[in-house]
Amino acid sequence: MRDFIRVGTSTSVVRSVGNYVKASTSSNSVVRSALWYPSDLPIYDENIEGGFTRVDWLAANPYLQIRDSKDQTVTYNVFSSNYLEVDILKSLKFKQTAGVSYVGSNNYSYYGRNTLDGRGDTNGRASQSDSWNTRLTLESMLTYDKVFKKDHHLNVMAAFTAERSDYGSKAISVYDFDNDYMLMWNLGAAKKQDKSRSGRGMSSLASVLGRVNYNLKERYLLTASFRYDGSSKFSKDNRWAFFPSVALAWRASEESFIKNWNVFSNLKLRASYGQTGNQAIGSYQTVSSLSPVGSALNGSIVSGGVDSFLNNAQLVWETTEQTDLGLEMGFFDNRLNFTVDLYHKKTRDLLQNIIIPSSTGFGSKIVNSGNIINRGLELSMKAFIIARKNFGWDINANIAFNRNKIKGLETDQFAQALWSDVDQVFIQRNNCPIGYIYGYVEDGFYDNEAEVRADPAYANASNAVIRSKLGEIKYKDLDGKPGITSDDRTIIGNVNPDFTFGFTNNFQWKDLSVSMFFQGSVGNDIFNGNLMEQKMVEVSNITQEAYDTRWTSENYENAKWPKPTENLSRQFKVSDRFVEDGSYLRLKSLNVEYKFRSPLKFVNSLTLGVTMTNLFTISNYSWYDPEVNAFGGDASRRGVDVFSYPSNRTYSLNFKLVL
Repeated sequence: MRDFIRVGTSTSVVRSVGNYVKASTSSNSVVRSALWYPSDLPIYDENIEGGFTRVDWLAANPYLQIRDSKDQTVTYNVFSSNYLEVDILKSLKFKQTAGVSYVGSNNYSYYGRNTLDGRGDTNGRASQSDSWNTRLTLESMLTYDKVFKKDHHLNVMAAFTAERSDYGSKAISVYDFDNDYMLMWNLGAAKKQDKSRSGRGMSSLASVLGRVNYNLKERYLLTASFRYDGSSKFSKDNRWAFFPSVALAWRASEESFIKNWNVFSNLKLRASYGQTGNQAIGSYQTVSSLSPVGSALNGSIVSGGVDSFLNNAQLVWETTEQTDLGLEMGFFDNRLNFTVDLYHKKTRDLLQNIIIPSSTGFGSKIVNSGNIINRGLELSMKAFIIARKNFGWDINANIAFNRNKIKGLETDQFAQALWSDVDQVFIQRNNCPIGYIYGYVEDGFYDNEAEVRADPAYANASNAVIRSKLGEIKYKDLDGKPGITSDDRTIIGNVNPDFTFGFTNNFQWKDLSVSMFFQGSVGNDIFNGNLMEQKMVEVSNITQEAYDTRWTSENYENAKWPKPTENLSRQFKVSDRFVEDGSYLRLKSLNVEYKFRSPLKFVNSLTLGVTMTNLFTISNYSWYDPEVNAFGGDASRRGVDVFSYPSNRTYSLNFKLVL
């Protein structure tokens, strides 16, 4: 192409195959089965029918769950990005980009007749499903860049972007096979079929945006920008929203009077204010959607439709306003550098799925409800401790403090249930942070009959009931009313840390380099849902610590767990028993490299290295991994550990050859 025209393209095609087992928070996951399957039962017993031991009502046989289940996902990922750039004038450029992506996924699964999912009358269960998503993105950008009289640098950008995403899926599940030989590859061999599922949808996003950068003498900096975004996910009247921002910076170290101090190598002050929008809801949440249903009419079943969910045409963009103040300082020719950032962030019109009364005919509804205020301080340091010819040592360190607070709720509300019978664990209340754990406070155990009779709930109970309560957990009556009710719950934990931190040490001695990265968190709680399965009933597996500290008539003063019982219906309340300190320090990564210079005549250098992750963790948390988050990106249910697989420790070798 000519000098004033430039084109470029980048394309990637990836095919991946993954083989999985159930390792989620579900009751029949392999992790749960391995933990709670009775440890005194063998995997295989030739004296029983079928050979394999089973306690399906409690937990799946973990060996069978792995051996006789297949779950394979094949994913195709294609991405292409292309651009055309034209110099209209010396200071004016136009750039057109076009990107297209395709992600297709095919899943095949089979659960044999020996697994918990395929046992009994199911006689094996197979499924096949596929999903796809195509995305087209277009961006037209005009940029003006010019320096006036050496001291004034102006950069102006205007752009329009458009994005469209189309997606679809379908799935079929069948069961009742004569044998397990064909696995999931012959669905027609099944005698019965579940209802097939399919879906199709699209969403689009368009934006008009602009930005102005002004730089005076590399000393005074100004950036002003805006976005005008429109999303198809909102109704026509609420589709578009405007998000401005502005930032100022002063490089004070360039001022002559600052230079005369001979203190700072770098001194920069920053301030900014800006708004951003969030449209993180599914498509079609603002319009009605019908699902087919059979209804009785005049003595026969006729086809009809019911609302799939309770739509909300009044939904608007979730908006975050953030103000930042920053300070950068460098000393001793920038061998010692500090950065301080202070921020205040308010997110209003939160898009969230709230629980609504069942009398509405629905269980939940997406609404704009409440505000979140985040305030924080972030400090970082970079120091070159030793900088010699054959030896160097530098440190990067950071620490962050964040506090959040909920505002604007009409009443208390709760995050979604952790699982079917564990609900209302995380409360959302005005002037409290997201992440408060809500439950009962334990008050030891019923150690004698007098303590049981002193409880108004058992004042008139029979002697048999009184005796049965010995060694059971006692809860504090916080509302002063007779009996333990939901009104006796209170705040029992906070998953938000007091602060988080990280630091990296880099060492170099001649051609050997070593890098160590540590990270940690202090003051955060974890809700250890795993322990709710440790009910101390007659057949369930328990930890050694629970066995050693179980309640007995001789050990009641030191007891931490209730007495063992034959009562299989024992249920624990959500209490402070399951809230633990999640503070930790972890060596997140260690990298060691050695560079061989000219090892061969035709080789300039060869670098060999090894990288290790998650080498050790220091923590008082009783379970496997304090860096846990069973519900992923759900901010309302952070810090939960329930059948979670711990972080992997990895070792990888790498080399770099320069000819």
